[in-house]
Amino acid sequence: MKILVYDDNPDFGGHQIMACHGIEALATNPSIDVVVMINPENKKLADRLPALGNIQTIEAPCSTRKIQGLRNRLARREIRALGKQFRTLEADLVLCIQGDIEESSQAVLAARKAGIECVSYIAIPHPMQHMGAKWGKLRDRINQYLLNQPDRYLTLSENMAEILRERGVTKPIAIVPNGIEPPSQKGIKPHRSRLTLGLMGRVEFKQKQQDFMVETFCEFPSAFLDCQLIIAGSGPDEENLRNRVQGKENITLLPWQNNAETFYEQIDFLVIPSRFEGVPLVMLEALAHGIPVIASACDGMKDLLPESWTFEPENGKSLADAFSTVRNTWESKIESLQQKVLTEHSLKTFKENFRRAICSKDR
Repeated sequence: MKILVYDDNPDFGGHQIMACHGIEALATNPSIDVVVMINPENKKLADRLPALGNIQTIEAPCSTRKIQGLRNRLARREIRALGKQFRTLEADLVLCIQGDIEESSQAVLAARKAGIECVSYIAIPHPMQHMGAKWGKLRDRINQYLLNQPDRYLTLSENMAEILRERGVTKPIAIVPNGIEPPSQKGIKPHRSRLTLGLMGRVEFKQKQQDFMVETFCEFPSAFLDCQLIIAGSGPDEENLRNRVQGKENITLLPWQNNAETFYEQIDFLVIPSRFEGVPLVMLEALAHGIPVIASACDGMKDLLPESWTFEPENGKSLADAFSTVRNTWESKIESLQQKVLTEHSLKTFKENFRRAICSKDR
């Protein structure tokens, strides 16, 4: 069986990390020949692929751009050429890595035109309007035609699958939860008298909401008494964030952390204030380290965390109240959550589930 994995996104994030683990799981099967077609600008992905096994890598001739759903209507010649390239490679299946429904959508259409089975591995199937995208409502109307183009879907949680169904997807959907390597230190993390809250990820206010977290931290000082806030990451709103926290001695900014273990050693609680997410790897990693997580009540966070550990998105008082509850009760729940992550969200389990879902005969 020959599987062509396609990702024309120039960015590298958590979904690409999990896709690499999935590619590795496929490549270790001697009956599967894996070819990966990627955006040449995605250097992080290109650097990671050689370590995954005997995999042929090809540059993708397309690149996902804004309003890609509309651009596809004007790119029929390019889509036909891409489909012809898929046939030349003699692919039996095209696996499209899609952060959202627009990403890698040219390949979805090309595979359909070429008559090759297509599987979408999608992390965030939310409507563009929900994500706050420019012209979101219009783009959702335009993108409706994309939803049932793949023959099958893989997604991260039941919540994500339900979003696909609500949007009108009628094709089969398999759920493959994200997985992580177990931490070197698995014990429950002892907490200090001065508590440290941490955020880690791409600094982008529209989704990740670091600005909202800073505002809440400053607006409710009694809830965050004796607390330090550490925000680690980089991204388009980094300079804006730096200006917002200037002069605030109890807020620290750190660059992107290549060694996440160091970050987890510094914090007592992880906060995920995002407006939307898939199943954040940072949430799984924190819980595996025995660190409580306070997060907005949506998506993968809502699926995994106790209700009392979540708050209404973009509601500062709700966040402050949730933190007050968690800081006083986390010890009674963290051990069972840690064990759940270490068993149900292990990297080994992810690889087995991913390979099984891709190669399943029950389609």
